[in-house]
Amino acid sequence: MLKYPLILFGFLFLNLNLFAQSGNIAFKNAIHFDLASGKFIGMYALNFEKNILQLNNFKMNANAGAGAWYLSTISNWYSGKSISLSLNNLVGKKQDFFEFDLGIRYTAFNKNSDKDISPFFPIFNLGYRHQKPTGKGLIFRTYIGLSGIGLGLGKAF
Repeated sequence: MLKYPLILFGFLFLNLNLFAQSGNIAFKNAIHFDLASGKFIGMYALNFEKNILQLNNFKMNANAGAGAWYLSTISNWYSGKSISLSLNNLVGKKQDFFEFDLGIRYTAFNKNSDKDISPFFPIFNLGYRHQKPTGKGLIFRTYIGLSGIGLGLGKAF
């Protein structure tokens, strides 16, 4: 089951050069660490982001991450390593952005996790992102989504 997300990841990033870098793009790549948690759900991931579209006040980034994800119910515990693929959309001017992510996460569950749950989960986050007007340098993110309330810290280059 792991081969399908990896194939999608490879196809996505091999074809990005068709759409990227045509214009004045403030940053091309970013790397950031995210941590999110809710009452019974959470995740952490190291993410790589590549700018694929930039219009006046809108930026779209392809995001791929690797980390871990967990879900707990009253009687079951699900956890394991995860790979995420999403489109990260930024709306705003200068250094403050409204951010929304849409994508999918694949989780390879541990042996002691219940196997009756699908390994694919949607990614949906709404939040705030602070980034220098030039686009390069420190990135600070805070968001709320299906994996709980999260924080992210990284660098654009």
